[in-house]
Amino acid sequence: MDKDHELTDKVDALLSKHGFGHTPSNGLGNTPSSRDTALDDRNIPVLTEVIDAPAWNAEAAARPSNAIKQLNDDEIDGLSHEIFTRVFDRIDAELATKLEARLAAQLTTHINSAVTHVLGDLRQDIANEIGDAVNAALADHLRKK
Repeated sequence: MDKDHELTDKVDALLSKHGFGHTPSNGLGNTPSSRDTALDDRNIPVLTEVIDAPAWNAEAAARPSNAIKQLNDDEIDGLSHEIFTRVFDRIDAELATKLEARLAAQLTTHINSAVTHVLGDLRQDIANEIGDAVNAALADHLRKK
């Protein structure tokens, strides 16, 4: 409980320092309006402390940890296989999703283009067939006269 009380005291002190404590009375029993006690929004207190990070040692990071040193070769092989499998599964799933999206976009474009060309060709073929049928019907009609 001591830590809670200490933290509460620090918060109260910080808020009071920046004018966020108890609102003083103006002598008439009323508290001043928000305009009278308006504070700049940039002056809101922040409850943080700067903590120095430990120094980074690349050599120490490259050395195997004690946990790995305690594993035998079979356990290391099993762990390596499990890590490989997890990474592969994750990458495989992401690649499959991205590949599917890209293929769908590309195929949609190509299929739309192909369908447009096929429809244009079919329209032209139908128009030619209709023209040929009309010409043949007119020729038959003129021969009969």
